[in-house]
Amino acid sequence: MFGGFFGRRGGYDPFEDFFRISKEMERMLAELTRGFGEIPGFEMGFEPKIEMYETPDELVVRAEMPGIDKDSIDVRVRGNHLIIRGVKKQEQKEEKDNVFFSETFYGEFQRIIPLPVEVKEEGIEATYDRGILEIRLPKADSARKEVKIIVKEPEEKGNKGKEEK
Repeated sequence: MFGGFFGRRGGYDPFEDFFRISKEMERMLAELTRGFGEIPGFEMGFEPKIEMYETPDELVVRAEMPGIDKDSIDVRVRGNHLIIRGVKKQEQKEEKDNVFFSETFYGEFQRIIPLPVEVKEEGIEATYDRGILEIRLPKADSARKEVKIIVKEPEEKGNKGKEEK
C-alpha cells in the first residue's frame, strides 16, 4: 500500500496490516451481531444516512429514509442540534419459512446531528419525497456575518527586546 514508506521497498507495511485487520474485525462483528435486534435491550437499529451542506444563507440536511411514512417523521431543532425521529412500521406481518437472515429494521429510530452554525427558528422547512427527507435551516444573521480579522505582529512588552546599556 505505502510501499517504501518505512524505508523498505516492498517490505512490511504496518498501515496495510492495520487496515486489513480493521476490515476483518468489522466483518466479524457484523456477523456476530446479525439478528440481535430481537433481544430486549439490545438493538442495532436504524440510523438514516445524512448529507449536510451549506449555502450562503442556509444549511441543508438530506436524510435517506426509505420506507418511512411521512406522518411518522418528527423533526426538531434543540439548541445547536437537529433531531430526526421516526418509526418504520412493518407493512404486513407474515410468517416466512426458510428465512436465512433479515437486515431490515422496523421500529423507532432517532438521529441527533450537531449543527455547525447557529440557525433561525423561523423559516425552517422540511420536505419528504421518494425516501429523502430534506431540511432547510436558515442561518442566523450572526452565522452569515463575516468579520475580517487583521493580523498584527506582537507588541513588545516592557524592555524585552531592547538592548541594555
